[in-house]
Amino acid sequence: MLRRRSCMSDQSRRGLLGAAGLLVLKPETVFGSQANSAVEIGIVGCGGRGNYIGGFFQEYARARIVALHDPFQDRLEGIQQKLKLSGPRLYRGLEGYRDLVGSRLDAVVIESPPYFHPEQAEAAVAAGKHVFIAKPLAVDVPGCLRIREAGRRARGKLSFLVDFQTRAQPAFQEAAARVHNGAIGALVMGHVYYHTGRLRPQSKPGMPPDEARLRDWTFDKVLSGDIIVEQHIHVLDVANWYTRTHP
Repeated sequence: MLRRRSCMSDQSRRGLLGAAGLLVLKPETVFGSQANSAVEIGIVGCGGRGNYIGGFFQEYARARIVALHDPFQDRLEGIQQKLKLSGPRLYRGLEGYRDLVGSRLDAVVIESPPYFHPEQAEAAVAAGKHVFIAKPLAVDVPGCLRIREAGRRARGKLSFLVDFQTRAQPAFQEAAARVHNGAIGALVMGHVYYHTGRLRPQSKPGMPPDEARLRDWTFDKVLSGDIIVEQHIHVLDVANWYTRTHP
């Protein structure tokens, strides 16, 4: 079975990164860095997506990963090995992200469970850091409003971008152009579907309940917002894009 992320071509990946804005964050324009220096990023959330996006920024933006946050030591060790990182600053515990965003770096990549996104994004913006944040932005309306306010505070000063990779894929871009150019006529109704592989538990037998819950956050409605919010949001975003509207 083809997995969603393996279907992205090099062109798609470059497009996503260009949309993310980190390619245009020239070192000489970011916080007075020297012209030959790399953009320095910290990753909040070192699970599967944190590993993937971290490697993505390394390869396509030549960014330096200088700080990591995750509640679990094995995740911190795993991402260092996979991405071949040398001496990044490490922060553990649920509140460790506060120390990360307050440290010396240019941008914060937030790939943690959605429940934590509002407080982490607020902290990053308050610390004057650019933000690249996973979807969904929050699990409820109050959380979304907090994110919106953080984005407003960042406007004109910081990049604040959402990890919606679908908009960078050429096939979706071509379809959007055709719809917008009237190839199928006037839109009166649409259906969107989302296909994905099986989500597998990350916890192990005998783990403390709180640890097991956090490791298996994708199955927890409070932490993830449930499957429609956490995964189907990709095609809801496509629907907004193609119809040029918002719900």
